[in-house]
Amino acid sequence: MNEYQIGGGLRLLTAVEKTEAFGEFLKTRMVRALETEDPTELHYLLAQLDDYYHYVWRYYRKLAQDRAERMNPGV
Repeated sequence: MNEYQIGGGLRLLTAVEKTEAFGEFLKTRMVRALETEDPTELHYLLAQLDDYYHYVWRYYRKLAQDRAERMNPGV
């Protein structure tokens, strides 16, 4: 069973690994939870999705600070 690790450092390799792991995690556990209509499992998976969402935003804020010259103010 694929597992998704909460947290992690804010660096490119960690972000890439976390994204790959989360994709696999969703392919297996999220699909199964939706197909079986399991509210407990779905609640757990939504919490994992929330963690991933916040992780990516934390990574974005770090990049915005560390690489401000690459920011596009028109977006």
